[in-house]
Amino acid sequence: MKQLTCEMCGGTDLVKDGGVFVCQTCGTKYSIEEAKKMMIEGSVDVSGSTVKVDNTGSIENYYKMAESAYESSNQKEAESYCNKIIEIDPQNYKAWFLKGKAAGWQSTLANIRIEESVNCFTKAVDNAPEEKVEEIKKDASKEIENLSGALMTLCCNNFAKYASKENVSSILSNLVLTQLYSMVLLSKCGVSADGFKKDIAIKISNAAMSAWNNKIVSDYFGSDGHSSKYAWERFIQQGDYVLNLLQVAINLCDDDASADVVRYKNMIKVQQRLIDSWSFTYSNGGWVLDCTLTDEAKKLRTDKIMEWHQKIKEIDPSYELPQRPEPYRPNGGCYVATAVYGSYDCPEVWTLRRFRDYDLAETRHGRAFIRTYYAISPTLVRWFGHTEWFKKMWRGKLDRMVERLREKGYESTPYEDRDWK
Repeated sequence: MKQLTCEMCGGTDLVKDGGVFVCQTCGTKYSIEEAKKMMIEGSVDVSGSTVKVDNTGSIENYYKMAESAYESSNQKEAESYCNKIIEIDPQNYKAWFLKGKAAGWQSTLANIRIEESVNCFTKAVDNAPEEKVEEIKKDASKEIENLSGALMTLCCNNFAKYASKENVSSILSNLVLTQLYSMVLLSKCGVSADGFKKDIAIKISNAAMSAWNNKIVSDYFGSDGHSSKYAWERFIQQGDYVLNLLQVAINLCDDDASADVVRYKNMIKVQQRLIDSWSFTYSNGGWVLDCTLTDEAKKLRTDKIMEWHQKIKEIDPSYELPQRPEPYRPNGGCYVATAVYGSYDCPEVWTLRRFRDYDLAETRHGRAFIRTYYAISPTLVRWFGHTEWFKKMWRGKLDRMVERLREKGYESTPYEDRDWK
């Protein structure tokens, strides 16, 4: 749309005087018909002393084009058409609302535009006619929930693919931002954000456990089941990321008890696996323990496990609190036996260690069996050593074996390992 402009000097101040329009800059006169032809868009109201342009047709065309672009997922073009409407009519609530949607859905993690959406939706509410206000509030609230949810999905998907410190920070930072922007708009619109919080908590919980189950644990085990020191340290770090995100999900909403029970149980599972983890190094033809958490670190983590059990009990009074788990401490061998009997230094394991060192280790086939056992049993114990069914399955077999060995003269007194390798 072009403003009525003098063709001689380019002036835009044309005033009706005696049935003609006179340029106040150079004095050139134009008839009414000539003035109409000079307009590219719009129609001219020449009934008064100044020119008034009716832009209704242009606004309607721009809005149709904006809607068409938005429906075709061309948010950038839709926003551009909305801007054209707003330039003509700054109080057009429909253009403000559509611009808010178009801007928000152009957001990326590098360029979050939800704040712009909130501002546009606020203007839409402020300029909407009275009979449309409640409808616009409801639609704006739903739209900001959808935008915030989509942004959190991006963050969570990134974490599920790679549980890095940066991706944790992205989730937490964007959670704060979306909460802030959402509260501003939802407060103005008078709509509760409880459902929104639950949805975000679910996204965060799912991302955390997806990363744990599909990536973190498998990366820790590696191809041979014996983690390096680097893989173990990364496992501990990433496991703590998962625990932090699950706690964030619990803290996010207070009225989702059943979901919180699941989250606490997942936290217990993750924490126990971290406590029982270690790294290995290959030495003298066999895998030997390299690094594990300190006793103090294991104690603190076990304290958290018992605290989470208590939280579940508070939610579900029928929940039976388990006994405090004792950390498994492998000391160079007899992994399954140590897991079953609870200690590397106990009578049954002393008997089995003597049999290993003075019988199996004396023959080539026996040494081959020991190395095979040491290559397999750490993974078995790491996966299942803390479970009751695993201990029950092995207990009877080992008891009978220990009894036979004692009958053959293998003692059950304190014992220091023999260097047979």
